[in-house]
Amino acid sequence: MEVELIRSSHSVGEANYHIQITPAYRASVFADPLTRVLTRDYILAGARMHSITVAAIGFGDDHCHIFTVACKNHSAAQVAKLLKGFSSRMMRKHHRDLLAGDLWGGKFWTGGYFYRTVGAVNSATVQRYVEHSQRKHWKVSRGMQKNLLQFDVN
Repeated sequence: MEVELIRSSHSVGEANYHIQITPAYRASVFADPLTRVLTRDYILAGARMHSITVAAIGFGDDHCHIFTVACKNHSAAQVAKLLKGFSSRMMRKHHRDLLAGDLWGGKFWTGGYFYRTVGAVNSATVQRYVEHSQRKHWKVSRGMQKNLLQFDVN
């Protein structure tokens, strides 16, 4: 696979991140398909607002993996903050009823996040990585392959 570098007037490079975020209290809110779809859509909307390219999103019952590519203007911390902030605000504002039994205290995500910089990424690599990483995490979500949203980043 040939790597396409990002070029700007003063730089050339590549910045891809794997970010894993967790709902507050490690609640299993993503076991509900509607919560999973709404959260995914808000993460993607937040990414579009900030010109962040999301290559894939995968969910376990109690966490979310996000792969971003070509993030030349944002650090991993900024990406996590922007995506968590927007999706949390939208979920709490418009779908509080879905979260009432699992989340309280005015928050959707935990304060922290996991990140790793990754090299050249294509959709097959992302799918393999997310499926493999589910085995390493706290528990394996049923139907993980169905929960992976893929974009072709070749």
